[in-house]
Order: sequence, then structure tokens, then C-alpha cells
Amino acid sequence: MMENLFTIALPVYKRTDFIRSALDSAVNQTVKCRILLIDNNSPHDDFRKIIESYNNPLIKYVKTDFTVPQDENFNNCFRYAETPWVTILHDDDMLHFQFTELAQEILNRFDGRIGGFVVENQVSEKEWDTGYKKVDFTGDIRLVKEPYFYFAQLSPFPGVFLNRETALKIGGFNKDLHPIADYDFWYRYSTTVPMLYVKQKMAYYRISPQQSTNNLVDNMINHVYGYRLRMIKAGKYNNLLTRLGLEYSRLNNIRFFKKTYPNIQISEDFINATSLKRSGKLLKNRFIARIVRRYIETISFGNIK
Repeated sequence: MMENLFTIALPVYKRTDFIRSALDSAVNQTVKCRILLIDNNSPHDDFRKIIESYNNPLIKYVKTDFTVPQDENFNNCFRYAETPWVTILHDDDMLHFQFTELAQEILNRFDGRIGGFVVENQVSEKEWDTGYKKVDFTGDIRLVKEPYFYFAQLSPFPGVFLNRETALKIGGFNKDLHPIADYDFWYRYSTTVPMLYVKQKMAYYRISPQQSTNNLVDNMINHVYGYRLRMIKAGKYNNLLTRLGLEYSRLNNIRFFKKTYPNIQISEDFINATSLKRSGKLLKNRFIARIVRRYIETISFGNIK
């Protein structure tokens, strides 16, 4: 039974604004699973009351004895889950109602050969209007290769299907690497076991244009860039095209944050700012940009055997 195989885990703290939407997306899955809500010692009892209102035996509520850093509460999702497979869902995000059905299909097809999969996210500040619309599953499923992480994040967060034992074995999220602990975790996980990329929007990541994230964004852009640069220097793809691809991804990250958060102020104090500026001029050439995109695609993905 799927409820003994798969858990949707929600790490929460204080805010309850969107928790019912997140929980509803878990409860209404076409293939039922366990649901775990980890309350990071919130100063109220609202989450318990919300869980009790569902009167659903598949939902488990755990309130920690003391407050821990956010990334450590993500690790609690693995510690308290009681199934072999887990996905972590932010308290303001959602999963498509066929997500567990997709998980079941992929496990039936690739079981024993993979450590999990990731789906694409709908990223928006608007309510998700396709989360309960039935879809036919895509055949576009690819193997994620290490160079993928030179240029991209595995997921904004929701929709990553993981093996609990593997996640614990590699040490989970490293809280000392905040705000890029998730990026580091996805990278280490995907280089430990084969991970699949499913090119279909089956998860929703909620954004808030009014959110004050200036320092966080600055840190994410620079920290991720530094992390990627170290990986490239240590790997076999340390060449001009890879470096250009790295700058291409950084330019896209900066554009994304500026478009997503209209009021944000992003400092120009970037690592290797000269390289970023030079690459930006090169990539204005459509022919060069096309070559870089094709190169990124080629070295990022493979075929699952």
C-alpha cells in the first residue's frame, strides 16, 4: 500500500496563512500516502488544532521540544518519517493532486535503479489553478548528471521525491550552509544515487513580491556561484564553455530575482564581477547564447538505463 511507502512531510513554524492549501494538496492525492507535519516548537497550538480538524488517520503531528534552525527542521522530516520515500513540502506550497500517482508509476518502472526524481515547479504569487486538473504523465524523463548543478538548482524545493535512508546517510541538510543548504543537499544526494528529472509541472512554489529578501538574495547569488565555481574547478568540465554557462545561469538568476521581487535591491558586489560583465556582453549574441544553452543541456542530462 502506498501509504506505507511514501510520506509528504511539512516542516512548519508560526505562520498558518497557507497551511490548509498545502495540506489539502497532500490529503487529496489520487494515491493516498502518509502526511507528516513537523511543528518547529511554534509559540501557539494552531497547527495541532488544524490537524485535528481534518480527522484523518494518515496525518501525523509532531511538535519539537525546542526550536531549531530551518534546515535542521527539514532534517526532522526524514527522522520522523516512517516510510522509505519522502517528499518535503513548504507550508505555503502545493503538490499536484496526481503527484503520488506519478511517484508510484516511476517506482514501478525504475525501482531499484534510482534514488528518486524531481518535477518542474509552477513558480508564482498567484493561486495555482492547475493543481487539481488531471494530466497525462509525460514521457520526458531524464537522468540528472553532476554538471546539471553547475548551472541550475534541482528544484525551488517542492516536488523532490527522495529515499529517506539515503537522505539520512548523507547527513541531510547542512544548516551551516544556509541559505544554500538545499542546493548543497540536492547536489550531494544526486551524486550519491541516480536522480531523475521529470519535465512536467507537478508542484507549486509560492512567491511573495512584497517579501523582504534583499540580503538573502545577495547571499544566494554569491554563495551559489562560489559553490558552483569550486565544483567546476575540481571537475572534468573545467573549460571556457562551462565557465560561460556558469555566468549565463548567474545572469538568469539575477534577472529572475529582479522580475520576481520588484522592490528588491541587489548589490553589484558580485564575486568575479568583471567576468559577469564580460560574459553578459558575449551572451547578447544570440548565436553564442544558443551554443551555451545547447552545451548546458548536453552535459546536464543522460539516459536512464
